[in-house]
Amino acid sequence: MQTIAYHLEKRIALGAIRSQFESYELIKREHSFLLYKITNNSYIYIKDYGSVVFMNCADDFIHQTVRFLINKEKSVINNLPSEKYQISFSETIEVDFGTIQIKELNDDVAHIIMLNLAQSVALMNYVNKTSDLHDKTLVYSKQLEKTGSFKLSKIQMRKFIGKTMNLKNNIAENLFVFDSPDVAWNNKDLSDLDYKLKDELDIVKRHQGIENSLNVIKENLDLFNDILQHKYSSMLEWIIIILILFEVIQVIVEKLI
Repeated sequence: MQTIAYHLEKRIALGAIRSQFESYELIKREHSFLLYKITNNSYIYIKDYGSVVFMNCADDFIHQTVRFLINKEKSVINNLPSEKYQISFSETIEVDFGTIQIKELNDDVAHIIMLNLAQSVALMNYVNKTSDLHDKTLVYSKQLEKTGSFKLSKIQMRKFIGKTMNLKNNIAENLFVFDSPDVAWNNKDLSDLDYKLKDELDIVKRHQGIENSLNVIKENLDLFNDILQHKYSSMLEWIIIILILFEVIQVIVEKLI
């Protein structure tokens, strides 16, 4: 069985979509997610921060659901961040190289697998956005290294700072704690599966890496901002000096006349 997760790069209003899934069995729900059973071994998991996970679902159903959730007629599914894992059955629980081995599939097992994949694909989206910001700031860092200056206006600087802060706020709002379902604490197999999924997907380490990258970007932007402030302060000082000099010259000319 295949499980695939997508991040839609937008928040999902769960209340607004429940009416569209009334024909499916809603087996679990909280303020931040909905878990539906499509058939006996088929599930869909929708997380409010923009992740949707399909387990053992037909391709047509996946494409149709994604189009509905992002409110577009044409499919853009190939451009979305995604994670794909194959599920097989074994006497032991293992997670490795795109495969998840489980003893049996039930609602709790599906919940744990789909929650971890939802978090992972959301992190992938944030990693992509962080890398994009880092690449843009790197351009100005290289300009500063080569020429001692950089081509960046105050408005562009503020936009960069705003994007960085918004990205940090989104991560803090959506992924500030990587919770495990309560059932994972009461069942050894479920706890083992949850731990191995988090370890394989590097969820905590990737989150820390994003935070560190954003802090570096913020430090660079603060430095650029200080340089710009000094540049404008120096320009204002020269303007004042020129104005004073002009006044002095004007007074001298008036006295000579």
